[in-house]
Amino acid sequence: MPSRFAHYPTRPQKPHCQNAFTILRNAHDTADSFLGIFEEVRKARHAKGTPTDEEQDLLRACLVFAGAALDSMAKQLIRDALASVIDRQRGAHAMLQRHFERRLRGLPNTGLDLLTEVLVDKDPRSRLLARLVDDLTSGSLQSADEVLRVASYFDIPSAQLVEDVPLLQAIFDARNQIVHEMDVDFGRTNRSRRSRTRALISQYTDELFKICSTLLREVDARA
Repeated sequence: MPSRFAHYPTRPQKPHCQNAFTILRNAHDTADSFLGIFEEVRKARHAKGTPTDEEQDLLRACLVFAGAALDSMAKQLIRDALASVIDRQRGAHAMLQRHFERRLRGLPNTGLDLLTEVLVDKDPRSRLLARLVDDLTSGSLQSADEVLRVASYFDIPSAQLVEDVPLLQAIFDARNQIVHEMDVDFGRTNRSRRSRTRALISQYTDELFKICSTLLREVDARA
């Protein structure tokens, strides 16, 4: 059965990208299952109009899983494929260089510690790459800026990955409201939960899966 969401991922060619593909495919299937349950529940009670809060929770889960897919998949690509991309792409190699130039210009002791750690290692370049991977995967990729920052290390132009940056940030804002605030609108007197429609959640989830699939395809082409 075709997925209810667009942009189902195509299996990549490079072995470095297979684990990321598995993450994305499973997240896509899970989000599709949540939306399927939502539709079945609505159909069973012959529902019309605004979904109940319980039904909206199924929609919220779709968006949360899509956001988690982008975060987890991107980090897996960093672990598995970034080194290969740096070897092949001048732009990615330049980003590696700039990253550590900034690090070494930091606090004197921090820069000295890093330089010492790398110089005494039997494989200095591998040590640098390991530090870069740690730096890029230590935080959460739950903002437009963070997604574009990660893409830049793979030498992927921002416009090639994200067509509408304000839309992506709006999606992350919604995701963060769901995850960190349980979608409660604290600005209202009764502190009720925000209403999430099927159309809007489908748009947001489709957009995240589109970005995921594009990121996977572009890294696969560069690795």
